Amino acid sequence: MDGVGLTVGVLIGSMFVTGCNVASEEPTVNGAVLFPGQSIEASNRNGKVRISYVTSVKRKYEWDGRVKIVKLIPRKEPFGGRLGLYQPASSWGLNPFEIRLVAQEAAINFDSEDQIYAFLRQSSDYMDWVYTNNGLVVGFGRTPSRKQINIDLWQILLRGQKPNGLIGAKSEHIVVMGQK
Repeated sequence: MDGVGLTVGVLIGSMFVTGCNVASEEPTVNGAVLFPGQSIEASNRNGKVRISYVTSVKRKYEWDGRVKIVKLIPRKEPFGGRLGLYQPASSWGLNPFEIRLVAQEAAINFDSEDQIYAFLRQSSDYMDWVYTNNGLVVGFGRTPSRKQINIDLWQILLRGQKPNGLIGAKSEHIVVMGQK
């Protein structure tokens, strides 16, 4: 091999190696609830759901024997007083029989317990909320007419701290695995 061929080979090889070894830095997500190695399982009148951390922006959702790994979108600006992550669901596209998954995850800070309970009452017509004494909230809802599943994961904060002793908590309906 001549010097030019060797140089070209080294350049192409180094471009390939460099391209393959680029560290895919995970984006920072402000207000996320789950941490590496963590999963949360919750049950309510709509069934059982498990949410697992995959990466800073990916979660694995499991319900009714289905598994879906979803890339969520980090919020850059507060929406409804929260940052965190969301996935508005894809359109049905070519498969109108596919179930759409709408997902959200965030820490939400409230100034009063009245605000917390008002938040939990909202949308309770389609979302069944279960929550722990310290404000970990999972909502699992179904909208059959839209072939849609909604899964929300919140960490409620009261003046910047986890609350203690929320009324109506059903801590036995939520299991956290892989504590931080």
